[in-house]
Amino acid sequence: MQQQSPDDSKSAPALIDPGPSERGWHRLQSAMRCLRYYALRRDGGLRFGTSAPLVNGSLLHVGLAHLYQRQKERQTGGDESKWFPPHEAVVQLAQREAEKGDAALWMAGVTIVHTALTAYMAHWDDRGWRILSVEEELRAQVRGHLYTQRADLIVESNNTKQVFIVDHKSCYTIHSKTQTQHTLDGQFIGYQRFGRALYGERFAGVLINRVRLRAPTQFARGPVEPAPLAVRDFPDLVVNVEGRIAEQESRPDASDPFTWPPAFSSQVCTSKYGRCSAWNICRFGLQAQE
Repeated sequence: MQQQSPDDSKSAPALIDPGPSERGWHRLQSAMRCLRYYALRRDGGLRFGTSAPLVNGSLLHVGLAHLYQRQKERQTGGDESKWFPPHEAVVQLAQREAEKGDAALWMAGVTIVHTALTAYMAHWDDRGWRILSVEEELRAQVRGHLYTQRADLIVESNNTKQVFIVDHKSCYTIHSKTQTQHTLDGQFIGYQRFGRALYGERFAGVLINRVRLRAPTQFARGPVEPAPLAVRDFPDLVVNVEGRIAEQESRPDASDPFTWPPAFSSQVCTSKYGRCSAWNICRFGLQAQE
């Protein structure tokens, strides 16, 4: 999906919905998790069903994107009316996606996210932030491999002039474990490398902006804990996983996902989120797709 750009010749506001970055962390994580799962999902081939957490997370992200894009327009003398207001952006995305399926999930999510957005806007006063970018795709060559990430938000502190990359996370509980689990997450390690490369000494780290969607709505913001060794070793990981993907893609039968090796692990095929969405496919074949 492409981000709709505002057209000065039209009065209709635009919707920010750029989709995933071109060659990002989730692609590599999918391959590390299970090469067969990666093969089933690659190139938008096999699409698995969605879920309430994914739907609500998408709706929250679009609402926050519009909140901060409109703030940026005000700060730079632009026209915030070029973009839907946050609550309306949530409705627009839900209505569009509901036409493709899972309509009940998308429309139920509107109420949940509207409640959270209203509370969020009352809770946080972000006038101390200068908005540098919203949903910007960051791009780099990592030893000959294109690596990309889409930063939810990049801000500069008006007081200290420090720069932060902010990642929005919807959740259903807020405690220390939900913060710590991101310390060695490649998504956040990659953000740290991008931040240092782009902003040098001004870069002050990655902030996780958590929004609890379950009532009562709660909020928390905090920095990702330092992991300098992981940041140093991140390019090795990218090269290693790209090599594993390339090796499989070079096989004459690579178009068949069942020639890609499966993980078959109790920590991969099942997790705290439940069964892998390819659970039945790996048991019985494509005819068992849920």
